[in-house]
Amino acid sequence: ALDALIGAQAYRLAHWRIAGDEINYRRFFDINELAALRMDRPEVFEATHKLILDLAANGAIDGLRIDHPDGLADPAGYFLRLQQRYAEQAGLAPPQAVDGARPEGLPLYVVIEKIVAPHEQMPRDWAVHGTTGYRFANVINGVMIDTAAKTRLDRVWRAFAGDEAEEFDDLAWQGRRLVMEGSLAGELTVLATALLRLARADRRTRDFTLNSLRRALADVVASFPVYRTYVIDKPSPQDRKYIAWALGRAQRRSLGSDASVFEFLRRVLLGRPLPGAPADLLHGYRAFMQRFQQYTAPVAAKGIEDTALYRHQRLISVNDVGGDPDAFGMSLQAFHGASRDTALHWPQTMLATSTHDAKRSEDMRARIDVISELPAAWRLTVRRWSRLNRRHRRTVDGATAPSRNDEYLLYQRLIGGLPPGDLDAAALADYADRVAQATLKAARESKAVTSWINPNAEYESALTGFVHALLSRPHNAVFLDDLVATAAVFAWYGALNGITMALVKTLSPGVPDFYQGLEVIDLSMVDPDNRRPVDFERRRRLLDEMRPLVEQADRGPALQALLAQASDGRAKFWATWRALQCRADNEVMLQNADYMPLEVTGERAHHVIAFARRKDSSHSSSGSSGPSSPSSPSSPSVLVVIATRLFASLGLRVGELPVGEVWGDTRVHWPADAKVSTEGLDGGHACDALSPFDGFIDAIGGRRHALGEDRSWLLAQVLADFPVAALTGTSGASART
Repeated sequence: ALDALIGAQAYRLAHWRIAGDEINYRRFFDINELAALRMDRPEVFEATHKLILDLAANGAIDGLRIDHPDGLADPAGYFLRLQQRYAEQAGLAPPQAVDGARPEGLPLYVVIEKIVAPHEQMPRDWAVHGTTGYRFANVINGVMIDTAAKTRLDRVWRAFAGDEAEEFDDLAWQGRRLVMEGSLAGELTVLATALLRLARADRRTRDFTLNSLRRALADVVASFPVYRTYVIDKPSPQDRKYIAWALGRAQRRSLGSDASVFEFLRRVLLGRPLPGAPADLLHGYRAFMQRFQQYTAPVAAKGIEDTALYRHQRLISVNDVGGDPDAFGMSLQAFHGASRDTALHWPQTMLATSTHDAKRSEDMRARIDVISELPAAWRLTVRRWSRLNRRHRRTVDGATAPSRNDEYLLYQRLIGGLPPGDLDAAALADYADRVAQATLKAARESKAVTSWINPNAEYESALTGFVHALLSRPHNAVFLDDLVATAAVFAWYGALNGITMALVKTLSPGVPDFYQGLEVIDLSMVDPDNRRPVDFERRRRLLDEMRPLVEQADRGPALQALLAQASDGRAKFWATWRALQCRADNEVMLQNADYMPLEVTGERAHHVIAFARRKDSSHSSSGSSGPSSPSSPSSPSVLVVIATRLFASLGLRVGELPVGEVWGDTRVHWPADAKVSTEGLDGGHACDALSPFDGFIDAIGGRRHALGEDRSWLLAQVLADFPVAALTGTSGASART
């Protein structure tokens, strides 16, 4: 009777394992319980957004974060509808679509969780203020990596992992194909069946078979260079480029396939039926393209983020959401280019360094980045550790467990996450459990030996047993002592990296975002490890301890004392707090500020990130609000940010402070042709020199620093006590200490 009742329903009750093959409705990735809703249908949009828009219009909500917009049929249309409906609710003039440009006066702050590839431009006509910050997380992390070490670290990884070390492009291809053969196979079948119907609608394409179309589709999706395109009626130049890119790569990888199948698929994706084709075929092509675009994104997410990034272990700090391991760091020039683009096109985008989706916290990444500066020492370290720990390996199914790739990943995880100081038995056991959990998750995500759907219990037991054997006393004291000593080196330089990352994030173009508790050093691994409760009481105590320091006439000795114990997180906390205060004090100026890289010269120039934020007088300040206004006598017109990178390459010993005479003749220069708007300062004008300024106040160190006669700052003076500075320019009549 129960079977008869279920059989009468509009759905078929089935075992969850068959969903990958037979499901015929859209889901959130591969989660069957989260069925997709048709946001492109007005009645669905209204029903699902009424409450949230009421809350926003009533002032209970200041903005919206839109997760996974690549799952929408028409993201651009959705964002515009969202802004227009909010404006109607709030009694404001609704924004109107502008061809090729973002609508002006967006009434609701909206950011989107969008993965933007390094070679991709997010569509600039979207009615949003930017993304949730994954791109910036990879930009700021990248500039802390020594890009020259890529080849050397590649050799270290390959020597250790052997055949398990593969090119990332190949791993990304394999990862996409793997999920299309598994959890997302059903959606591929639906697409292939729809493509077959289109082929049969024209006599010239009628003989393409379901199998040939399915293979070609899978090859093209696996070759896509971005998460998706955004074709509605006709493709943009960027869309056409990515479609051609994917088709070209697919054909090169599929030399045995009929080229005419790819030509047919190209016409479908570009919306170009053959001459003389049935009149209604174009509508079918566009409907197919909509579904195709909604498929490439989850395949990329599951195949790259949740597969390939867990297999490519050359330097795991670059293996995070939105990251590209092949990029391997970022030059100073590229960093400045990315920042200028943000200031010009997305000045209110969010800037993240850690998120709930991060595979490791910003502070873990900051430590692991140091490997790029010490490749020779790292090579010797992993060799030594592998010899010390070989007695803990086991054999599973005729192969070594853990695999060489998993072991190499583990050593980087240990370097990045070992808590500082002495660990008692309870703390060590807790840390071992956390590492084992993260290691097991990584192995299942990689799908190389075990997986979530088909766990290899024997391998997983060997893997977690290996972790616990390494992190236990007293029988493994030799390795543990070596690990503690080695990790202390990476912890020191990594803590210094974290100070720079905090300052640059807070004062760069955009809106800085702080994931829970990361005002201090936090060495969390992938979720659920990064969802642990935050010790807010400790952060309150730190704030109380720091407040008196602001009032000291000479902060130098106290700042150097903080820096000497950088691994405890207080120095990062100080830099974060002071940078946030600086941002709050100068919020109005920063909202309208441009971005200008500053030239650095001298023996340590390669180690300096220096840029200026200047008030752009071409922007209107109407409607602005904040602690100061453009006409306020104390409002600065320029903010200069100076920060240190590649600390280990400075040649200083652990504990030796990277301040003062370390910088030698290194200088930061103000451009001879750069103008500074001094509107509201001493009458207000634009000047070629900085004559209205008798000095700049460093919000971090507290000292006054005047430009030299050659229009430069000597870093031995600016960074006399701390490795970062935030200089605000104020007029002689209103300079504040």
